[in-house]
Amino acid sequence: MPEPLFTRRFWLACGMHFSGAMALSFYILFPLFIRQLGGSEFSMGLYAGLTGAAAVAARLPVGRFLDTQGRRRVLMTAGVLHVAAWLGFLSIHTLGLHALLLVLLYGLASGSLFASYFTYASDIVPVSRRSEGIAMFGIWGMLPNGLGPWLGEMLIQRGGFHLYCLVAAAFAMVSLCISLTLPETGTHVLPHREGPPPRRDAFPWSRVLFLLATTFMFGAAVNSVFTFLAPFAHTEGRASVGSFFLSYALTAVAVRVLTGRLPDRVGLRRVLIPALFLYAGGVLVVSHVGHLAGLIAVGAVCGAGHGYAFPILNVLTVERVGAAHRGRAVSWFTAMFDLGNTLANPLLGALAEVAGYRAMFTASGLGMLVTALVVWRRPPDQNASSTAEISPNTM
Repeated sequence: MPEPLFTRRFWLACGMHFSGAMALSFYILFPLFIRQLGGSEFSMGLYAGLTGAAAVAARLPVGRFLDTQGRRRVLMTAGVLHVAAWLGFLSIHTLGLHALLLVLLYGLASGSLFASYFTYASDIVPVSRRSEGIAMFGIWGMLPNGLGPWLGEMLIQRGGFHLYCLVAAAFAMVSLCISLTLPETGTHVLPHREGPPPRRDAFPWSRVLFLLATTFMFGAAVNSVFTFLAPFAHTEGRASVGSFFLSYALTAVAVRVLTGRLPDRVGLRRVLIPALFLYAGGVLVVSHVGHLAGLIAVGAVCGAGHGYAFPILNVLTVERVGAAHRGRAVSWFTAMFDLGNTLANPLLGALAEVAGYRAMFTASGLGMLVTALVVWRRPPDQNASSTAEISPNTM
């Protein structure tokens, strides 16, 4: 019989993830706020890069704190910062130091939450259903990517950016409240667990470097769409980006619900490679689509690629380390996803300003295409089989 996955604790974690991700997804429209304050395309890329830089910097201590101080403490601290950042955005009236500090605060919160959510999920899903479990958990972060921009656009039209920030802060508060109800799963509070605490230099970097590099390129492609599609569509007078992101999210959810056990059954790598090619194709054509139906179709292509690729890369990374290093593994995995945002978006923003959005999306898509080719041609390794383990949290 398959191990139980859909427990009360799992659903509470999904609720925490959904409400927190709703607040995080509102940030997709933050470039429009920057534009209203007089910012250029380069400014949008710069602020997005600073957000990503803060999110990546947060992983340096957060990964160790997750493994040594516990999941709940990190979740609660990051949740408080998340609420404070959205309320702080209400005080921004011009671009400058004040805006930069609040964006950095938001980046620290979002980076910490991203790592904490998926570390907690990795603790509570059964090992034999890990790909399915992470994919199902990820649905509750993917749905907001479609619902958030759609709701955010409506709020901005009806009440301006003031209402938009207030609603985002409310979602962040709900996530914080749910995190208070979750039990601890960190190894430091499990005295029956055998083995000494991990040494500072014991993290198995060689096993995960290639996966982290792949995740970096995937994150750069994803964030190019999430950061620049809204200003591109508004500049060109295209259809609402809410339709694209809704299609993106619904397709990602559909492939996880309908085929969630496929990667575990046929092999993670056999599903990952086509998913990366799908995403590359979607990014390459997104700027050439002129009608609503085409935009929805491209959103579905990107959503399918993302729906498979993110949980598979996550699981492959977790399986290459022991349970004692799980917090750091997930932190570095999510950090590489955000690092693509940090390093690529300022460059892509400058490219969009100089050569146009189409050239920018083409460059991003080609980077993803090359990555997919490298993963396809690289022989599979066997590191996961030697490090996967069954922990008390996943029984």
